Amino acid sequence: MRTFEMREYSLRTKEALDFYASTVYPRHLNNFGLFGVEAHGLWTRKGDVAHRIFVLVSYAEGDDPGEVARRYIQSPEAANDTRGFDRADILSVRSTILIPSTSSPLK
Repeated sequence: MRTFEMREYSLRTKEALDFYASTVYPRHLNNFGLFGVEAHGLWTRKGDVAHRIFVLVSYAEGDDPGEVARRYIQSPEAANDTRGFDRADILSVRSTILIPSTSSPLK
């Protein structure tokens, strides 16, 4: 069973949010698979003055999401994905990890 992560990015400006959503994220889709990451969607909130993007990804069973993220961020693929984007425009990133349960479903 895959491990899911919801990432919330707070960006400096609406322009940075738009560039990330329209350019950086589609580039990620070409490279995430090389690292065992599967993208499940990107969302924004209309009129959000915090300029946030929410991204849902998952990792292969047994993979450590932190380790996978470190390998990806340090890779040439990540550098290419963020080409033309000022990383200083990311003010913060919040992460919520959902680890699959081995218990039986509720009845």
